[in-house]
Amino acid sequence: MGGIIDLLALLDGWDYRQITGTIAVQPGVITEVFAEKVPGWLIFAVYDSTDAFAAITVSMPPETFDILTGDLFQLYSAGSIQPFAQTLTLTLFDFPNLPASSSGAGVALFNLNYPLPLKKDNVVHISFTLDPGTTVPFAVVDYNIIFAQIYRMDVFQKSLKDLLNVKKAPIF
Repeated sequence: MGGIIDLLALLDGWDYRQITGTIAVQPGVITEVFAEKVPGWLIFAVYDSTDAFAAITVSMPPETFDILTGDLFQLYSAGSIQPFAQTLTLTLFDFPNLPASSSGAGVALFNLNYPLPLKKDNVVHISFTLDPGTTVPFAVVDYNIIFAQIYRMDVFQKSLKDLLNVKKAPIF
């Protein structure tokens, strides 16, 4: 038997939740686009930007570390242009005039083989900014983030308990 992610299709009380938008970000200014409790899992995130130094940060205080962070230039510099399990992957990096100009186009993709669990009582914060190195006064960022969120904890727990207490394997 696999993990709980493999069982989600058989459970009640959860659903997918998609957060999307387009924002303008400025150098050194943190632009928060989401802050809510999300009991469940972060399963997908993608963002594109018109600046190489556009950065995403996903945090979950009181944890003392960011659970996801990076900018397009960092990914490019680290060689994150191939798909690796459980990491941000750079899928487009077209900034031909670096370092004179950081404008262009780039896309980063976070697609986990095994979703990232989020603590049920912590608020998940998602924000964007332009990191040092940018040469523009602002950049446009488009983002799409998908969670598998537990909406009814009681229903979810009951269906999980019922599934795990099955005496005989179901016939499909």
